[in-house]
Amino acid sequence: MIPVPSSPFHLLCCRPGGEELLKQELEALHDIYSRTIASGLIQIEGHRLPEETLIFEWQRLPDTRFFPLLKGEALPESLVEAVWEFFKEQPTPWATHQLSVDEKGTGGSSRLDGISKALIRQGHQLIPGLKKWERKPGKLLASGKGKILQWSCTPKGFLFSVSSPNNLSSPEVGGRIRMKMDSRAPSRSYLKIEEAFFRMGQEPQEDETVIDLGAAPGGWSFAFAKRGCLVTSIDNGPLKIDDACIRRIEHLHRDGLSFQLGKLQPPVTWLVGDMLIPPGKVLGLLRYWVDGKHCQKIVMNIKLPQMNPLPALEPILEWMEKHPELKVRQFYHDRREVTLFGNV
Repeated sequence: MIPVPSSPFHLLCCRPGGEELLKQELEALHDIYSRTIASGLIQIEGHRLPEETLIFEWQRLPDTRFFPLLKGEALPESLVEAVWEFFKEQPTPWATHQLSVDEKGTGGSSRLDGISKALIRQGHQLIPGLKKWERKPGKLLASGKGKILQWSCTPKGFLFSVSSPNNLSSPEVGGRIRMKMDSRAPSRSYLKIEEAFFRMGQEPQEDETVIDLGAAPGGWSFAFAKRGCLVTSIDNGPLKIDDACIRRIEHLHRDGLSFQLGKLQPPVTWLVGDMLIPPGKVLGLLRYWVDGKHCQKIVMNIKLPQMNPLPALEPILEWMEKHPELKVRQFYHDRREVTLFGNV
């Protein structure tokens, strides 16, 4: 149960089931204590919100308010006024993000959709002209102007946050960046590399060169080859790509951990890897490929151990201090893993 707060508080969204990872990150790296209030929702104790986006953070709801609201109850007038209070001072473009929480007793997305429609309908009655300022979230986020209204339900009530689009950590609702599967892709891991392209704001271009370490069965290699890249897939296992783009892939039956470029070979455009190896071995790859200037862009998946995941990740985070252009995040399509990415 969430207590009624005496003042606004901050919420962070994360992967459902990954709440402890985000809480550990907040405490160990930022000295901030937090608690789980619902599946994928973390409340920060106190009034500090880290400036930078956190590794395990999907989205943030700054200055969140909570109103007790049992299922089937009418919206209290105080809730309607609080939600639309920001609009009374000066008209501004606005859009909504509805964050459904997968938890029994909430009524799910249908309950949230009903509350959202009622809030907007009563907002129109409360503030004449409100409708003409409503925008689609994508257009509002692209402009960076106006207000994003984020709201969600828990079994005991309604949560909402009103903030500038620039204060969000992701343009997607709840930070849930869902990529579309290509039926020709040989594995689900294809979605992870597609999400990396989205987060980097750039897609591979025709004839760019790619090294894919631990490529089998070929989901990442396929994502590059279908765009016309020249891919070298490194793995002792077989590729399972049944598509014409296979002609743009050279498959070398080698160990991705020990593979290196020849001394006279120029750097490749992309170095990518999704291997079942511990973080320490990933760090060795990063030192060779990035510090050695053998690639221009990198996407590297990092598997997290069941025990002490943050201490295992810390050497990589320390190494990244020399490479501020790189980021590490837990993707929507990641499981117990994180992904490092960026231009080198």
